[in-house]
Amino acid sequence: IKIGRDDGSDLRSLQTLVRDMGEAGVPILCYNFMAGTDWVRTKLDVPERGGALVTAFDLAEVERAMSLSTTASTIDQEPIEAETLWENLRRLLDELLPVAEKAGVTLAMHPDDPPLDRLLGKARIMNCVESFERLIALAPSPANAICFCQGTFAEMGVDIPATIRRLGPHIKYVHCRDIRGSRESFVETFHDNGRTDMAAAMRAYQDIGFDGPIRPDHVPQLVGEESGEPGYTMLGRLFAYGYLRGLMHAT
Repeated sequence: IKIGRDDGSDLRSLQTLVRDMGEAGVPILCYNFMAGTDWVRTKLDVPERGGALVTAFDLAEVERAMSLSTTASTIDQEPIEAETLWENLRRLLDELLPVAEKAGVTLAMHPDDPPLDRLLGKARIMNCVESFERLIALAPSPANAICFCQGTFAEMGVDIPATIRRLGPHIKYVHCRDIRGSRESFVETFHDNGRTDMAAAMRAYQDIGFDGPIRPDHVPQLVGEESGEPGYTMLGRLFAYGYLRGLMHAT
């Protein structure tokens, strides 16, 4: 679908998935439009606080790029341009949003991670705040919404609380994590020692009336978890949940 090669079977599968989600009472489908890959890193074992390990991306080492997704574990390097991606996205939304509206399911777009203009020969389109405003204008619908991944928006270099307020009513799902660095070179962090004022972000969610799901997203691998899946081990996740709960109670 993303690269325009679908014969209709993938779209029909997505429509069936959305109908099934509605029947099962699952209200949000998080998706992305990163063509040929998923979220990408160049290192998986950068030392962090207390011996923990985090992932990192450095554009200068892009030949080491790894797609960290079981559904896109290899990287297709055939070129594709931005406007082609936008047209493919429009076609997807034209066909999927009516099904989502009827099923009571919201489609929440995740930003490109990292949010570069191009990566390994392919354009990336969900890489700035203006792209998300274009997404909403492309297909006005209560089912067309945003997954606000704080870490990826932080990679864009934006003011996180201000951006939450700017995109406010369209944010229906939150991935709450943090980074240090820029879109070209960054490391992930613990939730309490990155670049973002997390308390100010939490207050911004309250200000826009956000009442949807929020999750820690990627977490450091703590000592003893080195063999686990980078970004998704349990001890760091428990720490993150506790930290986020504390923020919610304190703001």
